[in-house]
Amino acid sequence: MLPVQPPAQVEVDENRCYVAVNDAACELLGYSREELLRMKIDDVSYPSGAHVDPMYSQYLEDGSMKGIFALRRKSGEILWIRFSAKVANGRSHATWTHYEV
Repeated sequence: MLPVQPPAQVEVDENRCYVAVNDAACELLGYSREELLRMKIDDVSYPSGAHVDPMYSQYLEDGSMKGIFALRRKSGEILWIRFSAKVANGRSHATWTHYEV
């Protein structure tokens, strides 16, 4: 996996909608900030958003999560990211540190 420099930072609300994204996240996924802020995690997850709900529910219960997750870039290309995430003040804050295409 290749490092993301600087690390991508994303924040989502209780509905899994992006509410904050940094430039690295936008560049990695190929979307503008405005586009990403109109999207949910489910919209960019691969193979579909169907697996997100149970995984996200467990994450909220645990309060944190680390691992590897597949996303789909705007171009349709599949991207594997290494992430760490935590829940704070009802929002999820995630950092993507490495990726592989």
